[in-house]
Amino acid sequence: MKETDFRIERILHAYVDDELGPQEKSRLLVKLESDESIRDRACELQLTKEWIKCSFEGETAPTRTVPGLQHRLRQASPFGLAASLLIVLLAFSAGWISYSLKDGASTLVAMDTLYGETPHVILHISDSDEARFNLVLARTSQILHKYENTGVQIEVVANAGGLDFMRTASSQHIEHIKQIISQYDNVRFIACSRGLEKLRERGLDASVIEGIDAHEPAADHLIERLTHGWSYIRI
Repeated sequence: MKETDFRIERILHAYVDDELGPQEKSRLLVKLESDESIRDRACELQLTKEWIKCSFEGETAPTRTVPGLQHRLRQASPFGLAASLLIVLLAFSAGWISYSLKDGASTLVAMDTLYGETPHVILHISDSDEARFNLVLARTSQILHKYENTGVQIEVVANAGGLDFMRTASSQHIEHIKQIISQYDNVRFIACSRGLEKLRERGLDASVIEGIDAHEPAADHLIERLTHGWSYIRI
């Protein structure tokens, strides 16, 4: 990406997030009127943000209060399904990485060669499924070793059922998560603040494991990371 293109991209991200000042916004609006490609990109970013937010608005908070409950049935709204499809399409078109537990794919793309930059990876879990979370931990270890000494950054983001693995009341991985956080400065665990608030409203314990970040909705965090080029793996 050219330096000029990168600068425009950053301005568009700020515009979509409503972070531009009056003068900057006025200058951008003039550009949007005269440049169709920039206008299309702004629409694409806005649509992506709205769809991802939509997919999270109706999410069901996790229900597990004791270890051992690994499966639960959920009803997906049409909007949520549409959003998921859109994210998948955007992910593949942008070169993001996705892992499917169902098809058993296990090959990792050489992420540090995608853009010639330091690898930045999101591992996203939204299911209360032990097999999936064990895979999250395995992928974290694999990426750390594969890209050792490259400055790789990893974030494990959990929402909905995935919060079961971040909470002290339900996680069977408390010590393991603490060990990873203590050992690696470049690995963060993030629990969706909106999902935790829903748990509190239901009278459930929403306390998270020490060291886990729980100050931001998962949707907002994913949008910010994905629009800034992070690789994405949904497990």
